[in-house]
Amino acid sequence: MRKSLIFLSVCLLAACSKESKLEESYYQAEVQRDHQSQYQFAQQLVELGETSWQQRAQQHKTAIDKVTQSRAHLTQQDLITAFNLASEAKQLDNSMAADTVLKQILSDDALQKLVKSTHTLLDKHSALVSQGQKLLSKAPIEWNIIELNEFLFQLNSLIQNSEKTIALTSLQKNNQVFHLITLNTQHIEQLKLLQKQLLNTVKKATCDALCAGLKANLKDAQKNIKLFDEAAVENMMAFPFEQQLKKSREWLELNNNIRITLEEVDAVLGAHYRAYYQSLLRAVRGPKYDQQYWQFAEKDVTRVSKTEQVEDVKFIPIALSPNLKTFLENYEQLAFLR
Repeated sequence: MRKSLIFLSVCLLAACSKESKLEESYYQAEVQRDHQSQYQFAQQLVELGETSWQQRAQQHKTAIDKVTQSRAHLTQQDLITAFNLASEAKQLDNSMAADTVLKQILSDDALQKLVKSTHTLLDKHSALVSQGQKLLSKAPIEWNIIELNEFLFQLNSLIQNSEKTIALTSLQKNNQVFHLITLNTQHIEQLKLLQKQLLNTVKKATCDALCAGLKANLKDAQKNIKLFDEAAVENMMAFPFEQQLKKSREWLELNNNIRITLEEVDAVLGAHYRAYYQSLLRAVRGPKYDQQYWQFAEKDVTRVSKTEQVEDVKFIPIALSPNLKTFLENYEQLAFLR
């Protein structure tokens, strides 16, 4: 009986010693952030009857599986899913294996720029849409010109910078990151539509206020020039043109400020608006102040009168897919690993 007790005690001591060594090995692996070893030691403890280690063992097994899946997605260039899986694995046991995948994706320079541009676009998009709609709720002549110019500058700068970033990101359409580009493009298109709506509203309001007078002056000038020389017609038409110019000053100031801002931030759009403003200015001032009036008068009045239909656009928020939303959140939180 005594021998049996001694034998049992020895077995218990050996078992305790084995468990202690496994636990010590586990914690050493934890310091090294080696989740493969952590899983093996935790699983061995479970097999020895230490059920309290069951949850840890399962947690490491799940993390290992997620890293394996993440690497497979990374091989296929599915960067978003690969990043999300590695992020989930890191949350489970903070392994070096997860960090290795995350660092590889975070080091992609083109993706860094695209994600940064996306955050900027998403952060500013709704505020700009709200500000634009607030402007559109008033008559253009009531707009604060300084606020309008600041708004146009911010709007155009955001569009330009976002489009440049997208242009630098070369990806196949089946690449998951292409969905991120699509998301950017959808937001940019909304901002462009807002911009178009704003400019069309200004042009239409300008025409509503001035076009009747411009057409009447042009008609009289064309009739008189057939009967008299230019100098005589200029004197005859001086009064109606002076009246038209007085009526037009606020509209000229509004359109000129828009022209200045657009020329500064968008060469193409600025050139189009400059041509429109030059036509408006010549048509309003008349032959006394502009020698080119007789050459361009009819074209100028036609250009000012030809305004596009102003669409009543309702901006519906663009939803992010759960995968993209998770990716953007994780990418920002884990940027310190770069």
